[in-house]
Amino acid sequence: MALKIETGSLRGKSFSPVDDKRTRYTTGQLRMSIMNMFDFSSAVIIDFFGGSGSFSFEAISNGAKRSYIVDISKKAVSTIIKNAKTIGIDDRISIFNTDYSRAMEKFSSESITADVIFADPPFNMGFCSEFLLHMDSNPGILNDNGFILLEKSDKEEINCINNCFFLEQKRNYGDIELLIYIKKNRHE
Repeated sequence: MALKIETGSLRGKSFSPVDDKRTRYTTGQLRMSIMNMFDFSSAVIIDFFGGSGSFSFEAISNGAKRSYIVDISKKAVSTIIKNAKTIGIDDRISIFNTDYSRAMEKFSSESITADVIFADPPFNMGFCSEFLLHMDSNPGILNDNGFILLEKSDKEEINCINNCFFLEQKRNYGDIELLIYIKKNRHE
């Protein structure tokens, strides 16, 4: 089963899924909805739990200038590398084969920042709350006026208090929720 870019200048280009049945994909419908909600022109993206790279590819197709993709799976990383070369955007991505929390620390220490952070962790395993807690400890990796887009199961509860970001919107797509957080103003 090939996946494809749904919108933008690379629309219709196909790429491969990760050869691992545990990998779940951000649906084409959800990617299209996100592309319609935000202007990705010249944006820098950090894509946590990158899988096949589909979100980053869609964002680059819609004008994002660079994406930093993080995944702990070696299979996912090799798939992303292959896909980016096939699509012809390997010069616009940087891939990190590591745990998301280590990647956040690296981004913080190297002053790597993004306009949009996308995270699609494994569903119903507690990663959403952990991810938000780690973001709260590394808020500088998201530029002012930036967004965190967190894809999660509608059954998974978020049970953390976040000091640096607040939930602006929650959108439902069947059994998937997209949570949209924005960075709090430092003077609030």
